[in-house]
Amino acid sequence: MTLKTKHKLLSTTLAATLVATIANTSNKAYAEEAVTLEEIVVTAQKRSENLQEVPIAVTAMSGKFLEDSGIVALDEVSTRTPGFTMSRFNMAQPQLFIRGIGSTDDSAFGDQSVGVFVDEVYVGRAGGSDFDLMDLERLEVLRGPQGTLYGKNVVGGAVNIITKKPSAETQVKLRGSYGNFNRYELRGLVNGALSDTVNAKLSLSKVERDGHSTSSIDGRKLSDENNFSARAQLLFTPNEEVEFLLSADYSRDRLAGNSRDCFGEQFVFFPWFAPGQPLGASPCSEDPFVNEKTVNGFQNRDVWGVSGKITWQTGLGELTSITAYRNSDFEFQEDFSGSDANLVINNVDEDAKQFSQELRLGDVSEDGRFKWIAGLYYFNEKIDRLDNNDFRGNDAAVMVTPSPVPGLTWGQLLPLTGQPWGQAPFNIFFDQFNTTNSYAAFGQATYDLTQQISITLGARYTHEKKDAEINGFGFDPTGGFLAAPYDVSPSQSWNSFTPKATLDYKVTEDAMVYVSYSEGFKSGGFNGSASSEAAALRGFDPEKAKQWEVGLKSMWLDGQVRLNLTAFHIDYTDLQVFQLVNGAELVIDNAADATSKGFEAELTAALTKELTFNANYAYLDASYSSYITEDGEDFSGNRLTRSPEHSFNIAMTYQRDLGDWGVLTLQGDYAYRDEIFFNPDNFRLDDGRILVGDGSRSLLDAYVALEFVQQGLEVKLWGKNLTDELYRVHGIDGRGPFGLTNSAAVVYGLPRSYGVTLTWQFN
Repeated sequence: MTLKTKHKLLSTTLAATLVATIANTSNKAYAEEAVTLEEIVVTAQKRSENLQEVPIAVTAMSGKFLEDSGIVALDEVSTRTPGFTMSRFNMAQPQLFIRGIGSTDDSAFGDQSVGVFVDEVYVGRAGGSDFDLMDLERLEVLRGPQGTLYGKNVVGGAVNIITKKPSAETQVKLRGSYGNFNRYELRGLVNGALSDTVNAKLSLSKVERDGHSTSSIDGRKLSDENNFSARAQLLFTPNEEVEFLLSADYSRDRLAGNSRDCFGEQFVFFPWFAPGQPLGASPCSEDPFVNEKTVNGFQNRDVWGVSGKITWQTGLGELTSITAYRNSDFEFQEDFSGSDANLVINNVDEDAKQFSQELRLGDVSEDGRFKWIAGLYYFNEKIDRLDNNDFRGNDAAVMVTPSPVPGLTWGQLLPLTGQPWGQAPFNIFFDQFNTTNSYAAFGQATYDLTQQISITLGARYTHEKKDAEINGFGFDPTGGFLAAPYDVSPSQSWNSFTPKATLDYKVTEDAMVYVSYSEGFKSGGFNGSASSEAAALRGFDPEKAKQWEVGLKSMWLDGQVRLNLTAFHIDYTDLQVFQLVNGAELVIDNAADATSKGFEAELTAALTKELTFNANYAYLDASYSSYITEDGEDFSGNRLTRSPEHSFNIAMTYQRDLGDWGVLTLQGDYAYRDEIFFNPDNFRLDDGRILVGDGSRSLLDAYVALEFVQQGLEVKLWGKNLTDELYRVHGIDGRGPFGLTNSAAVVYGLPRSYGVTLTWQFN
């Protein structure tokens, strides 16, 4: 059976399963006590609405669901969201992709393609967006371009994280966990009223875990966890018309180096090699969790922010002001190759500060037929980043081409001693500083043409400017990674108009179909580690997306089944692609055009009063329409990176009231994802394995919990990746500038983990 036939059979089987589930539900539902699903409220359109009445592809997860399922990070959200994938180069550089669109750029001048928002505050740096998901009201994933209400850098979509606001109810909650890899977790919160008009809440979290990979240098554990997080909030409501929410959060990580392993057929030491080692090939490690890196590395991160949100009911409508400041500071050290060859050690130190201000006014007419919102937005960001590539093992000898010494050709060994550069190390630095100023005006309105038909029109105009300073310096005898020192200050601005139009038709009270057109915009930038002054000045163009989407939002069997379907077609212009060139040079260029199209389904069914079934499925056909790289390689027709053709998630939850014993809950969660590529060349080894990417992956999670309601106590046994699946979450091409090696530096996901959690709360 061919791979294509398997994929077709897989999608057909899943579709049949969904239909059969709905049919079986009908028979069981009326044989037992009638049950209905709870209404899901989202703020995807900047106002509270029923999910089923919002003509946007949105996956919403309540804070209770996240906590019950033990979901504390965005990568666990991605496995339960159709069309959403996520990988990590390291703790400071998460990479979010929706419908095949995302970014792996980590320089001071690039942006993400999937925006992350915390309480409506845009988080500019990727390293500041991947934090502990504690004490949330809900999390929403908006799939596809969201350029009208959410602004720039949402060409792929947006992740909307809403924290739980303080309330007047007195609440104390404590939670402790212990698991394998010596993992422990302590969480707590206290909430209540300080006065008749002021409520407050404090949430704290501490998580530690030994690494799941071992260093061959000294036996140290790599890829560990060591995080402390805190959030404090004050809610002031002086009267019924005004509400003021003040929030502050802090997150601190102190980690060992990331687990990186050499994968493939061999690793060849060139154009530099380690002293005392013969020139030639070295096999990659056979054990993916034994790292033969030459340095263990480290990862440190501090992220904090403050925000103030004022909501005022005026005669003109609801006026909202959101003022926020955020800071992210991180440093890390990584061995690029993941092998025992003394090659490239990457050192990064970055500090980013951002300020944002949003003002908006919105209202709903008395008859409810006309809804509108309009606003202004300002964003300022300053990033100071030092990126260093330290080419180790060259104090004894180096191989160079073209040669700085007349008569020396490729293949000869060049001792550094006695040459013009003396004992200078092969060490390159890129000092990057960027200031971004972004201004926007936006508006959106919905009008009910009839009781069944509504039309929505919206638009956003954005002006953005980036002022850069790039200083490339150090010593490179090859001239391939740094042709000559340079110090440049490029500056450029861009304007973008991103409209949106939607027509929705309410077929019945429980079913709505819609068709929409939307656009997204991501600004251009500059290459922070360019090899030459000309390349640093040239930069890259903005990225734009145009999407057509049709969808169905429906409830069946008197609210017992929720079924939402979406089909989409997205055209991308000047798609920004981040690549590793010549083994160590990280550059961005614009892949001329790309197309993403597909189908997504989400199903929730209350099979009985005690049994709930959840499933989602995504089919994705995402490829480069036209992409010829600067060195002439043609990647046209290749799949976009991190875009699986098929992916699905199935979960069953059983909950039973045991009377005086309490409530018993059992849940199983299975997630499947097709193979993905991390590189646009889609390269495979001779045996068919993907070199820079990952094969198909299946993850099985489960838990059983017993809640003693009267005592406010819950005991939970849980397990993740129970089948101990070996899978990769990131990879960097290690084939070198001449393609003589078939190796990659890869990062593997967490193996099987399990533990016990105790939760106590007082209300």
